[in-house]
Amino acid sequence: MLLTQLRSQHPEATHITYAYRSNTEERTGDDGEVPGTAGKTELKVLKEQEIIDIVAVVIRYYGGTQLGINGLVHAYMDSVIQALKKTMLCELVKMNEYFVRIPIEKIDIVKRYNRESLRETTFEENGFNALMRFVCDRDDLMQVLGNQTLGSAHLIQHQTILEEKLIDRI
Repeated sequence: MLLTQLRSQHPEATHITYAYRSNTEERTGDDGEVPGTAGKTELKVLKEQEIIDIVAVVIRYYGGTQLGINGLVHAYMDSVIQALKKTMLCELVKMNEYFVRIPIEKIDIVKRYNRESLRETTFEENGFNALMRFVCDRDDLMQVLGNQTLGSAHLIQHQTILEEKLIDRI
């Protein structure tokens, strides 16, 4: 679907090549280029950077100059490298998500010491408590919150989630 869409957006393009990489699969497409000069070259860059769950697409217009095999390989490799330099890459990391009931009079101290892990705060209708959501890699958050709230923090739910973390590769 992506390649079809790109072909309709770039009807004058000579070649639309790609490399796809996931945990379980790799695919490449040369779209009429000399075999092994485009898609496999793009995939090599993704492998060298250890990037998965990505599609690299290069749209090439013939400019009247024959590049030769080495020139094609260099052009496709450089295109993917330059694109990756401008792309915000992220990885999925396992994190702990905690939903915790905190008495309203303890909210300020909890916010002050847990800024990085606190994701949201909602207030319960009774006006006495808040439900706070934390995401962190700590396993001892409830112990920490218990100390900060003098034992009045109450765990509602705990689960492991995947969260995006920006990475810098190139």
